[in-house]
Amino acid sequence: MLTSATMSLNPLFLRHDLMIELGRLEMAMQDMRGTTATEQPTSQLQQLESRRARINEALSRLPA
Repeated sequence: MLTSATMSLNPLFLRHDLMIELGRLEMAMQDMRGTTATEQPTSQLQQLESRRARINEALSRLPA
């Protein structure tokens, strides 16, 4: 039987979780770009873009 610790270290599960988070970030970024510049500070968008870049980097390091 697999323990939760073993499952959390499985690259397949990690890739899945990162892909879900990446999708959420991209949706949030699209929503922010859809609003006017005065409603959303650009610093929030930059934070989301930075997080997306870190997730993409982590995904590139996982085995396919």
